[in-house]
Amino acid sequence: MAARRNKAMMVRSCRVYLNDLNPGKARCLRTFLYRCHAVLQFFIDLFWQRQNFSSALADLPTVHRGVHRFGITTRLAQALAKQAKEILRSQRKKHHKRKPRWRRHTVTLFYHFVKIEAFQGAHFDWAVCLIGSGAPRVVLPVHSTRLIKRRLQAGWTLAKTVRLGMDGQRLWLDFLFEKERPVLREEGAVVGMDSNYKNGLVFSDGQVAGGALYQRIQEFAKRQRHTHAEIDSGLGQALKQVNFAAIKALCIEDLKQVKSGTRGTFSRRLNRRLSHWLYASIVRRLEQYCEEYGVRLEKKDPYKTSQYCRSCGKWDRRNRRGDRFKCVHCGHEDHADHNAAHNLELLGLAGVYGLRLLQN
Repeated sequence: MAARRNKAMMVRSCRVYLNDLNPGKARCLRTFLYRCHAVLQFFIDLFWQRQNFSSALADLPTVHRGVHRFGITTRLAQALAKQAKEILRSQRKKHHKRKPRWRRHTVTLFYHFVKIEAFQGAHFDWAVCLIGSGAPRVVLPVHSTRLIKRRLQAGWTLAKTVRLGMDGQRLWLDFLFEKERPVLREEGAVVGMDSNYKNGLVFSDGQVAGGALYQRIQEFAKRQRHTHAEIDSGLGQALKQVNFAAIKALCIEDLKQVKSGTRGTFSRRLNRRLSHWLYASIVRRLEQYCEEYGVRLEKKDPYKTSQYCRSCGKWDRRNRRGDRFKCVHCGHEDHADHNAAHNLELLGLAGVYGLRLLQN
């Protein structure tokens, strides 16, 4: 979990795998991560028992319980207690709360624990020095990646906080970069975007991205981790081709609860294919792009957007047949996804959440 940061700043991370560590340092870091994981789960259980979902720092008696139980420093216990509270905050607004079971081995190291310097040598670029306060005193030599270089060239500032973690047996380090958030645009177009795994991302201004991923999804024999990773990478490459220069507001579908109550509706084969359309990943990437370009991102109700005729203002389930849209009332024809994108644009221009409010 990242530290609480200024809302006026944008934050991005760049991951570097520590493949060049000697066995002694790697063993030391793994031991440290296992201990932090145990302390973190202890604080999660403790705050869950108290039903404490606040964001306030843990009180000293609670911090000292972790110190005496695990033999760690007060500063490290306080940092892990804060991280546990940030994990529990995900359950704060949920009606049916469930205690999180933290399976990841990650820890956020603030400037009390780490110092980042230029490496004094020939083979590495950065030296990440763990300076104690509960963390092991080791120096981690790190190579600079292309993404790190692009961030620095684009005016991002390297933060003093890093995130240390372990994926299986591979150790990694997340560098955090900060940049001032631009002001939201006042000039430009309001654009709608419809997304599905068959036609990709369809924008009302004529842009289309990610359409080639449909054929690749059909080739997957089954759902696996590497297939999801491939589609996620393909979506990232597709979004890089989108031009945000003339957009001031982007309206997308709010599909968070779209699968609620649909269990058993689709076949197993179709469910496997639909699972590869990573809508949450699309939204997360769009939020980052819109934040960087000063574009306002709005989520709209998807109800009837693919069956509503923007020409005559009437909807009918007979209007859409597959990818073809033809209004049974006025005869207006269009591609179904392009028509839905225009309807989302209409909702953005009207300043309402859904078509039902627009009709009222």
